[in-house]
Amino acid sequence: MNLNNLKKIHLIGCGGSGVSAVARMMLKLGRQVSGSDLFRSDITDSLQALGADIVIGHDVNKLSPKTDLVIYSAAVPPDDQELSQAKKLDLEILSYAEFLGLLSTGKKTIAVCGTNGKTTTSAMCGKILAELGLDPTVIIGSELKNFQGNYRAGQSKYFVLEADEYKANMLKIKPWSILLTSIEEDHLDFYQNLSDIIRHFQLFVDQLPADGWMFYNADDRNIIKLKLPARALSCSLRRPADYWLKCFQKNPGCYRFTAMHLSENLGQFTVTIPGEYNVLNALLVIALCHKLKLDLNKARRAVENFGGLRRRFEVLGPMKQAQDVLVASDYTHHPSAIAKTLQAAKDFYPNRRLFLVYQPHQHDRTKKLFEQFLTCFVKADLTILQEIYDVPGRQYAEDKTVSSKNLVEAINQPNMIYSPDAVASKKLILNHLKPQDLLLIMGAGDIDRLARELV
Repeated sequence: MNLNNLKKIHLIGCGGSGVSAVARMMLKLGRQVSGSDLFRSDITDSLQALGADIVIGHDVNKLSPKTDLVIYSAAVPPDDQELSQAKKLDLEILSYAEFLGLLSTGKKTIAVCGTNGKTTTSAMCGKILAELGLDPTVIIGSELKNFQGNYRAGQSKYFVLEADEYKANMLKIKPWSILLTSIEEDHLDFYQNLSDIIRHFQLFVDQLPADGWMFYNADDRNIIKLKLPARALSCSLRRPADYWLKCFQKNPGCYRFTAMHLSENLGQFTVTIPGEYNVLNALLVIALCHKLKLDLNKARRAVENFGGLRRRFEVLGPMKQAQDVLVASDYTHHPSAIAKTLQAAKDFYPNRRLFLVYQPHQHDRTKKLFEQFLTCFVKADLTILQEIYDVPGRQYAEDKTVSSKNLVEAINQPNMIYSPDAVASKKLILNHLKPQDLLLIMGAGDIDRLARELV
């Protein structure tokens, strides 16, 4: 497909983090863009402000024989009205992942993959490579202030993107190099079990070309089960590896460490976003910069200055009703990532009580990872568990037997409170706040709206 021949593009699910980046790309290229989403959001508003014709809900009249391409998000069900209309009109239709696959062909595509950490790592990678002069095209799953969105138009052969494991979509990407952050049980509405997940990641890793590199988290017990390619380079926080760190210091507001390549000292680096996992993410990017023979002094400054990613421990500011309370919003929704994010909050804000409001994402995930959810909240001083967010297009009647209330009852601790919805959560927050709290609003669903209402 030649992008230069496309004049009119329609996007279904344009409010999503990935498809909205495609909308920005097409608008920047001067194409006529229309789109739809079930819910109005800051993203749909921003696309309209850029010139896209957006409808909230469905409008099959947006499609016509003159529509050159229809792209739909992974959340769109097969019986979607607009998707059905596009098929009736015999239009060119691609999923978001298929479109990324086409874009990645013939480029030096740096694919960031893994169960957790893809968005932060790809954003960090894209921003740092841009600052070091490589001028990459970047598509990420959240909005970065430096890019003024989730898309950066580059003119070089380098292309940084997230290779999403949902429905094995990463297999549609043509990587030149791979950054692999983690492998865990997730998306069990598609994968059979952990072994099946590992098998699919193996298929992706096997696509690494002879001139590319793979940088992987050597501390991950599932990644090391893979048959790794010859040009796979290990990165570790815990032990000597191809790339590792020493002199690690954990301070309120930052982490400092010396990056090592085997026995070579690459210099001291500072990470100013919470979480030891983000130190590992930074090490993956530092390793890539080293292999690309980029200026590590500039990389050092770029790593330290990285921040501002929407809904990735995004500090929104003081709460309106209590100015000494700090409000943050985070997208985390996997049990292991929740535990790590809560520890990160303790690392960066050791003198604040940690007040968590969490909305589980998808009944299927909550049901199948129920036992893991029982132990992931222990670092929070007080937790409100809001009712589970139903993901459009991924609802299964048999999964409705599980509720956040079941989690609260199973955990059976006085610092765990059930909330049926956001209205109740807001009242509970106001009733339980204490001075100097860190109020962390967490989840991949619509709970972010509550966080923004409070500041």
